[in-house]
Parts: sequence; structure tokens; C-alpha cells
Amino acid sequence: MIDPRAFRGGQYATELESPDVYRRRRARIRQRLGARDVALALGATDARGYGDVGTFRQEPGFFYLTGVELPGSALMLEREHETLLLPARRPALEAWTGPKFGPDEEAARALGFERVVGRDPSEVVVDARRRPVPGLLDRIGELLQAGGGLWVVLPGSASGDLTREQLLVQGLRDRLPSFPVHDLGPLVTGLRIRKSPGEIVLMKKAVAATVAAMNSGASAVRPGAREGEVEGAAYAALRKAGAEGWAFPPIVGSGQAGCILHYDANLGVLARGELVVVDIGARHGYYCGDLTRTFPVSGKFSRRQRRLYDAVLAAYDAAVRTLKPGSTIAAARKATFASLQKSGVRGDGGRPLGEFFIHGLGHFLGLEAHDAGGEGPKLAPGMIVTVEPGVYLAGEGVGIRIEDDYLITRTGAENLAGALPRDADAIEAMVGMS
Repeated sequence: MIDPRAFRGGQYATELESPDVYRRRRARIRQRLGARDVALALGATDARGYGDVGTFRQEPGFFYLTGVELPGSALMLEREHETLLLPARRPALEAWTGPKFGPDEEAARALGFERVVGRDPSEVVVDARRRPVPGLLDRIGELLQAGGGLWVVLPGSASGDLTREQLLVQGLRDRLPSFPVHDLGPLVTGLRIRKSPGEIVLMKKAVAATVAAMNSGASAVRPGAREGEVEGAAYAALRKAGAEGWAFPPIVGSGQAGCILHYDANLGVLARGELVVVDIGARHGYYCGDLTRTFPVSGKFSRRQRRLYDAVLAAYDAAVRTLKPGSTIAAARKATFASLQKSGVRGDGGRPLGEFFIHGLGHFLGLEAHDAGGEGPKLAPGMIVTVEPGVYLAGEGVGIRIEDDYLITRTGAENLAGALPRDADAIEAMVGMS
């Protein structure tokens, strides 16, 4: 049974941390604000209308600070105060999407906020007179008039359409004197990149569900099976393990499709003698797993396929040896490339195998499969990164990728999917186990 109170908060995540955890994160942001500053974070909107079917997913940075899954939410942070803004309740729509908290004291108590108010302007009747209730723009405008600056998440580049945050800033500039604008993104990223003990627990559950999914998917691999059949077996397993669903569109690419990095149609039929790349991730409590294995459809690698696979596995091991505090994902990528180049195995046209390693070595993992951060940040305990070397020989219709998720520790790194086999013999044994 779903707790009705939790359901009113959204209930899209299998598991949430306590309101105190999110409150402490907001407090760390508030400490960085000037005395008159205000920070604004916008939650995701929900375009679903009456009768539409789909699953809402909250904006990850907003979720990190609030744990609130309600569509159309906003968060205002001041040095001494915090305010959650929610849309007014719409009973007719709730018949389709379920009951939701609205702006009131009950929501503040349940969600762990100082106050929860309406996001949109409204009116109340006091002493038989209608009195206006300010909405989001009015509340921010009042604070900025006192001389403070506005903190919002700014885009990483100047290209593309204006974001909702930029449009909001534009609207405020039309009605207020000049005010400074600061980028909230780096402050939130700086917190998200290192996982707390509670986050690590959720991450381990997401990876465990992904391991279960990979084992189940491998059991469906055989000549004549459809890629979608492998996907379906994996999905059933992750749901049975308690995960919400996929962390990203699953990739089940056999033969030539295995050379397409983000192939996700999963409509092909597995053929004898081919390899199939299975890149999947479960999502648990909004946190993401991300694992890849490459299976021989017939249950045995050919001699050529095994040489290629072992070269990729050696490159994987070279990357893992670099994982420790103070190193970087970039260092792991360079170790991978060097290993492939000196492997002695050649690709199409006799070229060194490193030339067929055409993507990055990995990325940070958390509330998003490609989480906040890049190749440059120095690794530190609490960070979680992927290691995923691969080679893609389009001329042979052979793609091979091996991927695991690593938690950086004080002395090195822990493979969160350590129980999932990687060596060629064990991979062969996983195929068609059912």
C-alpha cells in the first residue's frame, strides 16, 4: 500500500530520504548567500493534461534540494528563510494524476519546510474585502528591491532557446532596477558531486537492481531472440527488485547496431555469431545505475571476438587502476587509450585499436545517468563514476563495451557491481542461463 500522505507528495520515487536531509542541503546553499540575496530553483513542469498517460520526473537539482516531486514547484532561499511555492490544487486534474499537496501548513509539515505558499498570484477575503496574495515574481521582486542579488541556474552556453530561469530574469528586469544575477548551478553541483551516506545506500540499490536486470537480460540472449525480448526480461527484473524504472532508454544493440553508441530502438533480431551490447540502468529513489555487458549471441566468442573482448577488458582494468582520490576521469581515459593502442590487436584496416575507442571513458553518476561534473574534477571519497571502455568496428559489425559503477573511497575505489562477471568465460556462461 502507498501511504496516502506520501502519495500526495508525488510518490514517483521508490524511496525518499527524510525531510531533514534535504533541509540540511538547503542550509548549505543559504550559507553561501549574501544578506539580501535570494536563490530560486524551479522544479519541472508537467505538460500532461486530462487523460494523458506518463510518469512525471522532477528536475534533479530541485529534487536534490527538496525531495519534492510535485510538478510546477519552486524554491526560494534567503539567508534566514526558505519558502516552497506550489501550484494551487486542481481537483479535476487530480482525478487523473492523483491527489497532490497544495500551498498550506499541512504541506509545510509533511514536506519539511518553514512555509509553503502559492506559486501563482491569488486573492483572499479578509473582513469582507478581497486582498491580493503575491505570486512568485512578486515575492522575488520585493526581495530584490531591498538591494540583493538573484541566484538562478544559468545555462552552460549562450546557444539555444532561453531557459525558464532566463525568461524569469528577463521579466524581473522589465519591472525592476538593475540587480546582479549569480549562477546557482556550481553551488548545487559542488554538493551533488560527492554523495552522502544516504545517497550511497540508494545508489547501491539502483546498481543492485541493474545487476539483476543484466542477469535476466543475459538469460534471454540466444539466436532468434528479439532485442526487445532481452530488454523486456531486464525490465521485469529491475521492477521486481523494487526500482522505479529505467534510468535512461535501454540499449540492446546486436551486430551492426552494437556500433551505434546510443542505439535504443531495440527492434532487431539476434543472429548466430553476432555480439549484442546491453547497456542498461535501473533508477531507485531517483538514483541511477549504469552497467554494460557484451554477450556472444551463440554463447561462445569467436577467436577474433575474444581477442577484441580481452583487449577491451585489459583497457578497463587499466582505467580502474587509476581510480583513487586526487586522480581524474581524464586520467582513466588516457590509461584506457594507451592500453588499447599497445594491445597488439588491430581494427578495421589494420589500424591500432585505440582509434576505435570513440567516446569518453566515463562520467559521474547519481541523480542523473550523466550526473553533474565532467572529466576535470579531482576524484574524492563519495564520488561515483562509471568506467566504460569500448571499441566499435563498423566494418566487421562488432561493438564491444564493458561498464561498471565505482565509488571512490579513501584508499581507491569500490565496484558497486562487483558480483556481475566481466571475464570472457563468465560472460559466455551467462548467456541463455534460463
